Amino acid sequence: KEADGSVEKYMKALNVRPNEPNKRIKNLSGANQQKVLIARWLATHPDLLILDEPTNHLDVDAKDELKRALNEYRGAVLLICHEPDFYQDVVNAVWDCSKWTTKIL
Repeated sequence: KEADGSVEKYMKALNVRPNEPNKRIKNLSGANQQKVLIARWLATHPDLLILDEPTNHLDVDAKDELKRALNEYRGAVLLICHEPDFYQDVVNAVWDCSKWTTKIL
């Protein structure tokens, strides 16, 4: 799906500084790289999100904005996160994989 033109709106909500959008993503801080990627997917409205530790590098305000966006999201989400304070109000099922093991044959 194409973005609805609101990437800038989400970047502002995630507190990406005004001069940051004009930089190459690889030249941004880890926090702002994460925020730009989150703003991009929020604006494209995908049917499925697979998020691996999306709160890494995010400040409290950005985490709150991400939580708000995920609660409004109408698609499916597979979220890998080690922060119960973040995900407990966002998900409807939790798989605890801490006892899973991997055997190499």
